[in-house]
Amino acid sequence: MRSRFVLTTIAAFAVVAASLTVATTAHAGAYPGNKCVTAKLKAASSDCKTVLAAYAKWVGAGAPVDTTTRDDAITKGATKLQASYDKANTSATKQSVNCADMTLDDVGTHALITAAASSIEASVTSGLTLSNAAEAKCGAALVKAAGDLCAALVKDEAGYVSKLSAGTAKRDAANDKADTKFGTSVTNALTGGSCPTSVTQTTLGDAVDELADDVITNHIVSPNVSDTQFDTISPAEYPGIAYQGNTLHPTCSRTGSPYHFFVKRGTVNKLVMYYQGGGACWNGTTCNTVGTFDQEVLPVLSCTGPGNNFEPCTTLANCPAQGSTNSCSTDNPNNTTTGFGDLTNPDNPFKDWNIVFVSYCTGDIHFGDSTEYLGGGANSVHHAGWANSRVAEKFAREHFVAPDEIFVTGSSAGAYGALFNAPLHHDVWPDSKFTVLGDAGNGVITPSFLTNNFPVWNFVAHLPTNIPGVVDSITSGAGMPAYLKAVSDFYPNTAWGNYTSSYDGGTGGQTGFYNVMLNLGNVLEWANWWHSTCAWNTVMRAQALDVAAHSTSNYRYYIGTGSRHTMYGSNKVYTDTTGGVPTIKDWVNSMLARDGGWTNVECAPASSCGVLLSGDPRPSPLAAPFGTSGPDTVITCP
Repeated sequence: MRSRFVLTTIAAFAVVAASLTVATTAHAGAYPGNKCVTAKLKAASSDCKTVLAAYAKWVGAGAPVDTTTRDDAITKGATKLQASYDKANTSATKQSVNCADMTLDDVGTHALITAAASSIEASVTSGLTLSNAAEAKCGAALVKAAGDLCAALVKDEAGYVSKLSAGTAKRDAANDKADTKFGTSVTNALTGGSCPTSVTQTTLGDAVDELADDVITNHIVSPNVSDTQFDTISPAEYPGIAYQGNTLHPTCSRTGSPYHFFVKRGTVNKLVMYYQGGGACWNGTTCNTVGTFDQEVLPVLSCTGPGNNFEPCTTLANCPAQGSTNSCSTDNPNNTTTGFGDLTNPDNPFKDWNIVFVSYCTGDIHFGDSTEYLGGGANSVHHAGWANSRVAEKFAREHFVAPDEIFVTGSSAGAYGALFNAPLHHDVWPDSKFTVLGDAGNGVITPSFLTNNFPVWNFVAHLPTNIPGVVDSITSGAGMPAYLKAVSDFYPNTAWGNYTSSYDGGTGGQTGFYNVMLNLGNVLEWANWWHSTCAWNTVMRAQALDVAAHSTSNYRYYIGTGSRHTMYGSNKVYTDTTGGVPTIKDWVNSMLARDGGWTNVECAPASSCGVLLSGDPRPSPLAAPFGTSGPDTVITCP
């Protein structure tokens, strides 16, 4: 099978991606970045043909000592390639896409092709006596066949990139036709017994496939993204980033707080879009009066940094700029050494994937678009999650052009970021296989919160109106269950799912936020998160079963034991089977594979679900429904 992901060793041409500029069209086939990559692939196809044709003529002439004619032809090809790349880059720049950063440059591409062509020529001529006219003719025919095949494969990929929504059928059929033509040419060249070359149709075809794959990969997966660490991407807030007809101003919650996100290249043509957690806030009380929201901690009860405003602990995505000694440096995914964030773990399903880590610092579950309260001006709270998400999406589509597979996920607030941004990603990559998993974001909210507080984020403004039921799920008050039914119906080939522990606790856990929603007028009660433990569990289970019953083929839930909030960054994903559940890693692998292991999972018997695991949140001192049973701390609901 022909691989589409063999990264070249010409890494010297790579630079760290740092420029985010703009694009305007939602349709993937018409997107300026795709147009530019298409043009470059076509130019590379032509160069592949030109270079190998020059070698073929040289071999056919008996491989004379004088290489001037051959090298002149190759140089002319390089000049033509440069002109094509310059033209494509200029056109994309006019449409606010930095296409130069998307691909290997013309010099690197030409070097890749010429190095491979030289190797192919050497392998073909090994065993031949080129002073023998018949053998020289055979060698020339084989090298030319290699050039024709390389040109066809790269050009076929260009056609696919130009219109992802059309799928791979046309490209694959064209590849098959090119393979057949190549096979015929090789057979004809070898027929007659006057061609004692050391290559075979298989070895020559493999060499051409590797060359074509290398060219393609360096154009659909940017070599300008590091494959050894997460690069920090720092888009400028002003004058703004144009994308899909909007001018975006990426920012954190406070005026002047720059937004950053992170990206890493892998070794397979697959992409993780991960949305970071970090709580939520919706008014002066939750966003400022007592404290600020911090990662996985309830807004008003968390920050201990200097000052009661949104800066000390809030600008999670801004932490890299504050230096490694800042406690917030743990938000940089380079520092993650546990769970699915540990890319050195051989059991991690995502260790080889490209990853875009969408940081969070806006308090609006990655989908808000408003500036609210606290006096305006420098004190305004910017709910810019939707803009930040679009900026990260823009970067992703311009550096990972045509992923075979995409896993959209996120934890806590990021779970909602994943679930609500995933439909928008489908429009960007219409031919990719999608899997969407929310980690500890089940959507257990009160009708009052949905009606009176949720609108602060201007959330509905950017919901996809083309998906029946999506807007109504929010405006009618039906909430997350209705939303999941709508999107799973609309995207039946996408696997949708939710993970949670049975009693997701702590001030920043799901029970904590539910307790706030049940007591919006009683701030003093907010700290007593455990008071809503049983009520939250009842609603969560009912919602999970309801959605699963509706979306029987492409939605599943996983309900584990205990009260831990989120799993993505915990090593429990590899080890925990308490209550008879499969490991989360195995369940996720089955979700990705769509195999029989992807089932609805819940700890059993029900009494085991309340047994707290090491490190699980619990009130101190213990208070109902938390208690003890022998050596265990347990949750016992009526």
